[in-house]
Amino acid sequence: MTLRARAMVLGAGLLAAPGLTARVCAQALTPAPPGQPAPADERSPYEGRPIREIRFVGVNRVEDAYLRNQVRSAVGQPLDWRTVREDLRRLERLGEFSDIQADLLVDDAGSVVVQFRVVEAPIVQDVVVVGNRQVPDEEIAQTLEGVISLFRGIPIDEFQIGRAQRLIEDLYRRKGYYQVQVTVDRSELETSGIVAFRVREGERLRVTAIRFEGNRAFNSRLLQQQVSTRTSGLFDTGALDDSVLDQDVVKIVEFYLDRGHLDARASRRVQPSPNGREAIVTFLIDEGPLYTVRRITARRAPESRDDPGGPPREFTEVQLRGVIPLKTGDPFGRAPLRQAVDAATEAYQRLGYADARVNAVERRDPESPQVDVEFVVSEGRRFRTGMVYIQGNSLTQQKVIRREVTVRPDRWLDGQAVRETEERLKESRLFNPARTKVTVQPEDPALPGYRDVLVEVEEADTGSLSFGAAVDSDAGLTGAVILNQRNFDIADTPDSFDELIRGRAFRGAGQNFNVSLQPGTESSNYSVSLVEPWFLESPYSLSGVAFFRDRDFDDYDEQRLGGRVGASRRFGTRWVGSAFVRAEQIDISDVSSSAAVDLQEVEGKSNLTALGISLSRNTLNSRVRPTRGTITELGVEQFGALGGDYDFTRLSAQHQVFVPLDEDVLGRITFLSWTTRIGYIPQEDEAPIFERFYLGGRTFRGFDFRGIGPLGLRADGTETNDHVGGTWQFFTGIEVEKPLWAQTLAVVAFLDTGTLTDSVGFTDYRVSVGAGVRLYLPQLGPAPLAFDFGFPLIDQDGDEREVFSFSVDLPLR
Repeated sequence: MTLRARAMVLGAGLLAAPGLTARVCAQALTPAPPGQPAPADERSPYEGRPIREIRFVGVNRVEDAYLRNQVRSAVGQPLDWRTVREDLRRLERLGEFSDIQADLLVDDAGSVVVQFRVVEAPIVQDVVVVGNRQVPDEEIAQTLEGVISLFRGIPIDEFQIGRAQRLIEDLYRRKGYYQVQVTVDRSELETSGIVAFRVREGERLRVTAIRFEGNRAFNSRLLQQQVSTRTSGLFDTGALDDSVLDQDVVKIVEFYLDRGHLDARASRRVQPSPNGREAIVTFLIDEGPLYTVRRITARRAPESRDDPGGPPREFTEVQLRGVIPLKTGDPFGRAPLRQAVDAATEAYQRLGYADARVNAVERRDPESPQVDVEFVVSEGRRFRTGMVYIQGNSLTQQKVIRREVTVRPDRWLDGQAVRETEERLKESRLFNPARTKVTVQPEDPALPGYRDVLVEVEEADTGSLSFGAAVDSDAGLTGAVILNQRNFDIADTPDSFDELIRGRAFRGAGQNFNVSLQPGTESSNYSVSLVEPWFLESPYSLSGVAFFRDRDFDDYDEQRLGGRVGASRRFGTRWVGSAFVRAEQIDISDVSSSAAVDLQEVEGKSNLTALGISLSRNTLNSRVRPTRGTITELGVEQFGALGGDYDFTRLSAQHQVFVPLDEDVLGRITFLSWTTRIGYIPQEDEAPIFERFYLGGRTFRGFDFRGIGPLGLRADGTETNDHVGGTWQFFTGIEVEKPLWAQTLAVVAFLDTGTLTDSVGFTDYRVSVGAGVRLYLPQLGPAPLAFDFGFPLIDQDGDEREVFSFSVDLPLR
């Protein structure tokens, strides 16, 4: 049989999918006029004729049987144009072909041959991305991982290719590259089967402004502190990141929810500039109304199926309302509610209800923004503390851990004390905080009413070797190499050299051993110290230090070699009494011939001994960054009691008060600190120049280091420019610190006043005022970076001014 004629059957309704060509052709095997079309109407003129054969033409890779299973047209059945159309669609969905056509061939007997002519799509050999400079290959591969697995090694799938293309663009846009363009190298795809995504990144958008719309209750400055997105500036690139913006939206909503705006909603809008380099970010806020507390009630939760509940037993409803900080009329937010629940729970757990739980049920008024709050108390049973067991301390002695344990056997089981114990152990830095926990065990059936407490710890690496540097307007540049062991045991000598190398020796007693090497341009300090905080498990502590100090002053050099041994006793949690003895050899050198007589008299080596006692009281709310409380210290030192070249008495007193002034909605506290220092040496002519009092620099801002006080006299009675210190010191100063940014940046304003003379009184008084900045960076240590500008209002002849003073401590490891 030969092909004699071909005619397109119109109106058959066999349509190809996008990108494919589907045709239905009638081909007669009997002679027919060339090019003459067959009759056409709404249905194929061959509709209903029997199908003699089904053929597949152009198939090389795909199994013939697999294709026949996809079509519903069958040999012997009448031709149905709808069925042929569905067959085309099923074959197209296989994704194996780039082109599919259907031909109808008619023989002399009037039977039909259905012929499917296909063009097999090329196989994807590999997927590559080129042109990506700002986003690493690994990150793009991770983004496309699920998509690539769908079309690598199979025929080209335009849908999946387009999907991968969009995923790459979305990844770039999330990183701020809003002008990114990703294209597919069609030439490479057709010739080698490699899907090559070509990335044109464009420039990353920089945020030039952050705006807020719809905020009435809180100003934009406060809201900007809640978000992580930053504008471009000196210390920040301001790069736009969509994922960070989404997190910022959540933070804004949470901020409003915590403060009583329970219906708050937020979204964000990015406005790129025409040049595609900059963008303005706007957060759109719908605050909703402020909800307030209308009524506070409390009830006891049912303890069994037959118990309907009722009023609380241990506390009355009135007592509970007095315990919780949330009051009627207060804004109702998530943060105040959490504080109220915690306060009520703590009240129960302090009395031995270790399992007590308090839940808050809120009921909103549908007509007004008011909330009724009901506290539902599950009191549980009251227990006493059984035994306290400790596990996991392979190096640290039991007694060291028990110092931090505040739960006591046979007392009411205090749930808060359990949590405090866990926090104290974590903060001790002796153990791994992530693996430290204190848990209350189930009731012992043999001892009803008692529950044991299990303390689980994991030893931490308590030794450290750190390197750092410090720069100070008073002491210049100083380097630091510090070896410290926080869990030292002087009695734990090594049994072998290997034990020493592996850190299994000299550990476990909770002592503190420190070796400090701090060479500097103007001041150098070297010391070795050991502190036993609980001598013989008593409230006494022992300490010892040996040191060498070298200081270059403008008019002379001073070296000190000595040591100090002391003992302290704690009286409760606030009072500490101390006694100590120190001995030093002081070497004064490089003294100018025109220097003051007081300085020339001490040139050379001198021996110094002293006995001292001190008493201190501390009520500060934080050892690192106090905002409330006081610290007072009184001290007496008697020099010469154990020999030496000098015999005099030095009295000192210091009192510092911290008073909170204001707390913003973020919990940041503006506070005032008032410091007063007094020092007095009764024997005016006996104290050497290196043991007198000095003021200036960081101790009296606005004046140079040791830049105020009495001036020395030469042998001929003329006055020098050298400050030789005083035997009477009085200083009082007020400083107000206000946080500006998170817990990192704060500004201060201060007033420093005082005098330094050789006689008790308030003559030659000085006053300075100023302002400064405090930068708190936990990674650099607890002390802030301090920068102050001081301006004397009242000074005296001979005073040396210093407008700028600073202190920067930078650990390098």
